[in-house]
Order: sequence, then structure tokens, then C-alpha cells
Amino acid sequence: MSHDPSSDTARAADLRPLSPVRRVVARRMTEAWQTIPAVTLQRSVAFGALLELRGRLADGERKPAIDTLLARIVALALTEHDRLNGSWREESRAVLVHPERNVAIAVDTPRGLTIVVLGRADARTIPDLDADLRAMVLRARDGRSLPADVEGATFTITNLGALGVEAFNPIITPPQCAVLGVGALHATAAGSDQVTLSLTFDHRVVDGADAARFLARVVELIATPNTWFGRDGARSA
Repeated sequence: MSHDPSSDTARAADLRPLSPVRRVVARRMTEAWQTIPAVTLQRSVAFGALLELRGRLADGERKPAIDTLLARIVALALTEHDRLNGSWREESRAVLVHPERNVAIAVDTPRGLTIVVLGRADARTIPDLDADLRAMVLRARDGRSLPADVEGATFTITNLGALGVEAFNPIITPPQCAVLGVGALHATAAGSDQVTLSLTFDHRVVDGADAARFLARVVELIATPNTWFGRDGARSA
């Protein structure tokens, strides 16, 4: 009797139900992919000055997370380009611009991708933001997130740099209109440290030129942190 190898494949198949978190992610990503006219822009940015600032802000051996600094920078840029802090409203065919800059940080957990939200990221101190971020990430990875940890996001940062990914096209989380992807740190031929940023935006809310100006402002703030932090390390800390 001949052997049918497909029967081995059928027996070996492993149907794995999605966790509640993964089901929510799947639903929202499908919604975004099917309904949002999304465009992604990419730019490289010199990261040396921001890394230097991070070192200056170290408390003993602990430095603020890169995502903390990026959340502050994105929030500052959103105060100047507030349509990127908006949401499309299908029922009214209008854009709702949110009054607060609440920056979500994507977090990889044993149960799947989730977010934590740094509320009013443009108005709080970096030590406060960093302590909040670290506490929320620990709760998320332990499956103990509080409702306040995950609610109210108006913009998202997703950072795959630690996994070696240099550039990617992130997907918007509805009802937000934009997400910033952060790639891996890499050295250029000239020896400088650079990172590629990928901004995906909802073209119903923002035109390409406006999104490009927002991304340019983010690049500028990353490359010249002393313009917003203060050379003495005291202002906007």
C-alpha cells in the first residue's frame, strides 16, 4: 500500500487559537488595512546627539529608554503639526484633532503585541515619563495592565530596532491617523550612527507634504536635542 505523505502533514498540523489580545490586534490591523488609505514615508536621522543626551540623563547605571525620548520628541512635533494627532470621522467626513498628545508605545509581550500610553507626553518631565513607561511595560509583560495604561492613545511609536530591523512599513491603529516605525541603529560609511524612521499616515487626514514636514520636524528634534532640552540639561527635563 502506498504511503500518502499528506496524511502525515494533516496529523502534524497544529491549530492554535488566538489569545484575546491577539484577536484584538488581528481585528484592528485588518480594519486598518482594509479601510485606511495609508502611505509610508521614510527618512534617516543622525542619532548620536540623542544618544549623548540619553547618557547625560542617566541615573547611575539606568538611562532613560529611547522610546521615552522619542515619545517626548513626537509629542513636541505634534504640537506644531496637530493634524497628525487627529482621527478620521467617517460619519461626519471630518477630522477630530485631539487636545492632548498621548503617545502609545508598542510592547512585545508573551501574549502578543500590546501598547502602553504615555499621556500628555509633551508636558511631563522625562524622568516622570520614563518611570511611567517602565512600570507600564512591566505590567503589560506580566499581563497586569491597568485600563489607564492602554487607553487614550492619539499616536503610536513602534520600535523594532532591538530586533535588528532597519526599516519597515508600520500599520496604523484606528482611530489614530499615524504611526512612527523606528529601525535599528546602524553606522554609516562616515562612521555616524543613524536610524531609519518610517511614518505611516492616513491620507484622508493628512496630505503627503504635511506628513513630510512633520517627519522632518521629528528628524530635526532627534538630531538637535539641545534645541528642546537645553544645553544645561535643566529645561524640559
